[in-house]
Amino acid sequence: MPIGSYTALPHVVHSLLEFRPQRLLDLGIGFGFFGGVVRQWLDYGVKPWKSYLVGVESFEGYGNPMWDLYNLVVVDTIENYLASCEETFQGVVLSDVVEHFSREDGWAVMNRATELLEPGGRMLVATPSVFVEQGAVHGNPREAHQSLWTTDDLAELGFKVLLDGKPDQFLSEMIVAEWTKK
Repeated sequence: MPIGSYTALPHVVHSLLEFRPQRLLDLGIGFGFFGGVVRQWLDYGVKPWKSYLVGVESFEGYGNPMWDLYNLVVVDTIENYLASCEETFQGVVLSDVVEHFSREDGWAVMNRATELLEPGGRMLVATPSVFVEQGAVHGNPREAHQSLWTTDDLAELGFKVLLDGKPDQFLSEMIVAEWTKK
């Protein structure tokens, strides 16, 4: 979906506030929710913005005024963007993204994203902890769910689990994990 689970929000925001990246890459921005998050809680809603925010989204149809909160929005696939990107970032967000890739391709995306991180940079991943059948949404075939990731999978990859995916009072089953580059 072009929107993510709201239960991941406090964990992502807390992590972002903890390390305050000035250069952030948001992969799979959908409607651009994390542009608002960064501008509100990292930049306090005032221009000139302190954070440099790049968003990547393959589906141009999601474009809306929230995209204006990004310094740059690249309309292309995540894979194409990562293959040609030469910039480095202090943070990467993949919220409600990896489940749209096969496990092999999802791992390749996360691996390449870590290469773009500066030392001490963090990658945040939010993904459902249960497989939800989903095909194309809003005419976007890339919305199909292709894989399931578990806390054990992410821990094996070196991620610290911030939200374990167990059902909570909000009836959400989301995992949020962060990886820090040494």
